[in-house]
Amino acid sequence: MDGGSTFVTSGFNGVISPMVRVTHEVLAGWNLVVVAAVLLLVVINKQLFPRQFRQLLTVPGGVAHTNQLLREWTPTKSFIGYSFNIAYILITALFLQKAAVIFSSDVYAYNGFHVFSVLCACITGWVLLRYLALTITGWLFQHQELVIRQITIDLSASTYGFIFLSIILLLVLYIPNSMFIWLGIGIFFVIALMRLFFSFFDTRVFSKMPSFYIFLYFCTLEIAPTILLLVAGLRFFTKNTVL
Repeated sequence: MDGGSTFVTSGFNGVISPMVRVTHEVLAGWNLVVVAAVLLLVVINKQLFPRQFRQLLTVPGGVAHTNQLLREWTPTKSFIGYSFNIAYILITALFLQKAAVIFSSDVYAYNGFHVFSVLCACITGWVLLRYLALTITGWLFQHQELVIRQITIDLSASTYGFIFLSIILLLVLYIPNSMFIWLGIGIFFVIALMRLFFSFFDTRVFSKMPSFYIFLYFCTLEIAPTILLLVAGLRFFTKNTVL
């Protein structure tokens, strides 16, 4: 046998550099609890308020459907309105969190409950800010009823959004592929266009305001803020800055 030194007898004199463990696992136990709670809210509302639930989903059908809904109940003062807003916030926050995890490939930085809580707070602030802007605008132009109509359309669009997004989110949790994230972003885009179109049409028919003023109104409250958020998100994941 060779009597020279070996790794076993002399040891290793080099330097071992630690490598960050990479994992593509995005599913956490509490994620399924959030999705289950949202689905439970949908089932409860469908069982307790079947007519209101059906009317809310028919709002995109036209002004007549919105008129019928508002003659019978007010979404801003109903259990279905509050619970579906909460469901929208939870599902949107969870989807955005998983999008951040997949795009950044950093499970440890973005996959915790703290990040989810921060996103929930940000989305809640965004929703409340939009409602506040609508309320102030309605007060300035003496169109309080128009504000309720816009909130009803928003609630209907948000309901469609979180229902479809829940399906995509389940796919993301078990198959963390960026393709599903882009599909979810596409759903956001379609829902935003749907809400913008029906809000514009309903406002034009109900208020008889000139189309140019309505366009400026939606540019201020809808289009410009959405574009700013989209650009900020893209810059954050591509350049690590929103400036």
